[in-house]
Amino acid sequence: MNKTLLLLTTCIALSACQSPANNSADRSQSTVPEKAGNFQAGLTASSLSEQCARQLANANQRLNALEKLQPPLTVDTFLKPVDQLFITIDNDTGMTYLLNNVHPDSDLQAAADTCIQDFSNLLTKIGLSKPLYERLQQVDATQEQADTQRYLADLLREFRRSGVDKSDRERENIRAITEKITALGQAFAKNIREDVRSITLRSAAELDGMPQDYIDQHQPDEKGDITITTDYPDLFPLLRYAKNDTVRLTLYKHYLNRGFPANDQVLKDIVLYRDQLAKALGYKDFATYALENMMVKNPETVSTFIERIATMAAPRAESDYNELLKALQTIDPTATRVGNWQKSFLEETVRRDQYNVDTKVIRQYFQYDKVRDGIFGLVEDLFSVQIRPWQTPVWDESVEAFEIIENGQSIGRFYLDMHPRAGKYKHAAQFGVQSGIAGQQLPVAALVCNFPGGDGTPGLMEHTQVETFLHEFGHLIHSIFGGQQRWAGFAGVATERDFVEAPSQMLEEWIWDYDTLEAFASNQQGDVIPESLVEKMRTARDFARGTHIRNQMFYAALSLAIYQTPPNELDIKETMIKLQTEYSPFAYIDDTHFYASFGHLFGYSAAYYTYMWSEVIAADILEQFKQNGMRNKDIANRYRQTVLAPGGSKDAADLVENFLGRPFNFDAFIKRLNKDS
Repeated sequence: MNKTLLLLTTCIALSACQSPANNSADRSQSTVPEKAGNFQAGLTASSLSEQCARQLANANQRLNALEKLQPPLTVDTFLKPVDQLFITIDNDTGMTYLLNNVHPDSDLQAAADTCIQDFSNLLTKIGLSKPLYERLQQVDATQEQADTQRYLADLLREFRRSGVDKSDRERENIRAITEKITALGQAFAKNIREDVRSITLRSAAELDGMPQDYIDQHQPDEKGDITITTDYPDLFPLLRYAKNDTVRLTLYKHYLNRGFPANDQVLKDIVLYRDQLAKALGYKDFATYALENMMVKNPETVSTFIERIATMAAPRAESDYNELLKALQTIDPTATRVGNWQKSFLEETVRRDQYNVDTKVIRQYFQYDKVRDGIFGLVEDLFSVQIRPWQTPVWDESVEAFEIIENGQSIGRFYLDMHPRAGKYKHAAQFGVQSGIAGQQLPVAALVCNFPGGDGTPGLMEHTQVETFLHEFGHLIHSIFGGQQRWAGFAGVATERDFVEAPSQMLEEWIWDYDTLEAFASNQQGDVIPESLVEKMRTARDFARGTHIRNQMFYAALSLAIYQTPPNELDIKETMIKLQTEYSPFAYIDDTHFYASFGHLFGYSAAYYTYMWSEVIAADILEQFKQNGMRNKDIANRYRQTVLAPGGSKDAADLVENFLGRPFNFDAFIKRLNKDS
């Protein structure tokens, strides 16, 4: 959903081609002049605050004028100006929200944080504006096109979901609660972003098993100490390769405790105020409220889905877990349980010993720059577009900017902020910077990740990191290909929240396609990844899929339970431990507080099931490519036109049915789950 409409909806804070081998050489300068949506060079905390104040004043003036507008109130005289108000706010906040998460200047981040809260409060004010709502009710769209009728109906529904039809006293209470939730959400994210923890190793011997490039990047300081942080490029390789079990456990516990203790109370307050908000709006609980406008419609459907998936995965999970335990017992014959901090290391052990797949060998073929160009080449080839540099200022020297060209014209632009640094967002995500509106403005987005590279090294990536890159790029092309809408609320990834992950998950599949990999997967000597190795990787691919799915259902069940349980009866830590015991094969680790850094508990609230729900849909869509060729441009174009291009202008179920020729089903998902490794 367009982030402006999302804010209104929830009343809370927060969504003929060149061959790959020639991509780098052929990327010419932009063919389109600068427009809005670009970062401003020289921006400071002070200038951002001043700019924000002007933008807020302008938006309030627009709102006041709309609230006083007299009949006749038509699509042209009222609905379009309302939409322009949302577009203006969207444009004003998109880059600000991004900079709040990525800008290297902490003072500017703080100024951006304040600005976001101010705009969130404005959106709450809009959602509670009876004059605006009453005038929207007078607009007659019965003779308009279907997307216009849908947009008006959606707006009216979301105004009601915001509480606009409540009494003055009730609306004031809703406003106060909402503003508290907004501030708490910002604090929750900030506490996670800024809490980078580390361990100190006294000897390089404690890095036994690590790839040489990792060791080279973690040299002892003048005291002989080696610092390893909880940032992803440090954390995940160590969990996968380090032979020292104590080192892995120590770092993993630090990782699980990020955001704690500060976020313990912050999350409790978020849950409390969201429950109050839901009840003020007439809902049983916040889960019921949050899920109402998604594909699933209600918590009961989510609970049924979680149980169905967990049950389906149980036999495979048991088999996977037993294999991991056997591998552990070859190291420690007394072992009776596999811990979460051991999972990645043991998975690597099994894949190496049983499938002859060594990730340390594989990663030499995935150098960041080549991966980036390879993903660009894939998208260029599938969708008959070109990706070229976008000449625009950036906020850090490691950031790159590009635009997508079709028929000689730019159809969208994006930033890549792909390497870790202090104070930056710690996960991987696409940030919408500017929504694409047909005939008015191009879509602009940013990918924010934490991959190796950007520091003069080759930036050797894990195969799973390449998968993450493709996943986030799936969101990006959805934003851009869907960025030709008439109405702001339908632009880009403005679909139901539980569908939005499907296109990104589907694109992950191309990391297993040899025709794709051979175009960019090569080592520093220029040797292309052997096809025989990729075949082995495919064979080993689904090992530990069962345990992964059960873990995902633990997260899904946790997010649902937190927002279904009455706050006065909820103990978040105890709920986490109980559900982890029920769903995950891996036991709770004493004195850890995973929930304090699980950012999705705010952003997705009760809807973490979304990832697996979307995976079911993605698997069904993917079958069309598997049956007709992974590089089939006709299928790719039909997918683009029927699923991506409409944005949120149709129900997600209809988008999928238009592509498949039938409603989606579980068959492809079950087929893969039951596939022998």
